[in-house]
Order: sequence, then structure tokens, then C-alpha cells
Amino acid sequence: MVSWGDGEESSDDMSSLGTEGPNSMYDSDYNGRADDGDNLILCKCNCVVVKHVAFEGCWTGRRFLACAGEEGETCDFIHWVDNVWPESLCKSLTKLWDMYSTCKDGRVNDSLKSFDTRMEYEDEIAKLKLALKNAQDNLKQVVEEKQLTLALKAKAEQALIDARAELERKMKVDASTSNMHKSLRLNAEKQRDMLKEEKRNLEHTIAELMKQKEGARSKLRKIKQICDE
Repeated sequence: MVSWGDGEESSDDMSSLGTEGPNSMYDSDYNGRADDGDNLILCKCNCVVVKHVAFEGCWTGRRFLACAGEEGETCDFIHWVDNVWPESLCKSLTKLWDMYSTCKDGRVNDSLKSFDTRMEYEDEIAKLKLALKNAQDNLKQVVEEKQLTLALKAKAEQALIDARAELERKMKVDASTSNMHKSLRLNAEKQRDMLKEEKRNLEHTIAELMKQKEGARSKLRKIKQICDE
């Protein structure tokens, strides 16, 4: 740690620090209570002070002692162990902290922009998710309607197959019935022809018998005439 000897508490040096003192960082070589020397230093609260290493602006790296009271109950006591850094180093540290502050502000702004962009993306993602859900619901409805249509189509095709089978069966029955009727008609016609033939034969026989009867009568008349003479 660079040091230019023990410094003194200065109101000019601390004018821009406020009552809480500068921010500090942990330094393993300089920390804890400052009660390990002969020159014991007490704060305004009459408490043993605590060692700090400044980490802010042009005071960065300077060692100082401050009140060890509880947070919010400390006094404004600050005792610088190191003198003020050379002006060139102070300017460099101030420039570095200004650059850090600018970079930090830029990162904050970038973070805010990134947050706004993310929120916009999240809105777009939410809209896309909603659109995707609607599309999935519509697709599901289309699939269900298609499945229903296919089921109705299959049912209609089966009904058509059954109707064709029934029609073919009826056509076979009708063909069989028609053949039977045709066969019966042919048989009836044959029997009719046979009956006509038998009727003709019977009429011929009757006519022959009538001729024979008339001839017998003629013979009987002749015999009777001969007997009468």
C-alpha cells in the first residue's frame, strides 16, 4: 500500500464525502478494529475505530479509520491514515471513476432497453403462444371433423356394400323365381298341349264311336225292315 505518512482529519478533504464517509473495500492487509497499537484512536462516540480502505473517486486506495458503531448509529468521525494522493493520480482516479460511472449508466440504460425489448418480445411471444394455441385448437377441431367425416364415409360405404349385397341377393332370388316361373309356364304349356292333343284324340274317338253307332243303327233298321217283311 502506497503511503505518504499519517494524515490528519481535514474538513477540506472531506467536504464532498458527506457524513457517512467514502465507500470502502475489503483489504485482507488492513481491516478490523484499530486497537492493536499504542496510539489508540477513539471516535466521537468514544468507541474503538475500524480500519477501512477507500474505494471511491480520488480517495480510492487511501486508508482511513471510522466509527465502529452499528449501522445507522455511527458518528461522522473519519481519520485518514494516508495523505491525499498526488494531483495527477487524483485526476486519473477521478477520470476512471467517471468512466466507470458512464459505463455503469450505459449498462443501466442498456439493461432498461434490454428489459423493454424483452418485455416487447415477451408480449410478442405471448401473442405467438396465443396464436399457436388457437391454431392448435383449430387443427384439433379440423382433425376431429375429418375423423367424423371419415367415420361417416366408412359407415356410408359399408351401407352401400350391404345394399349392393342385398340387391345381388334379390336379383338372384328374382332370377331363380323367374326361372321357376318360366319352367312352370313351360310345363303348363306342355300339359296344355297334351290336354289339347288328348281332347282332339277323344273327339276323334267320339266321332268314330258316333259313326260306328250310326252304322249299327243303320244295320238295325235294315234288320228290322227285313223282319217286318
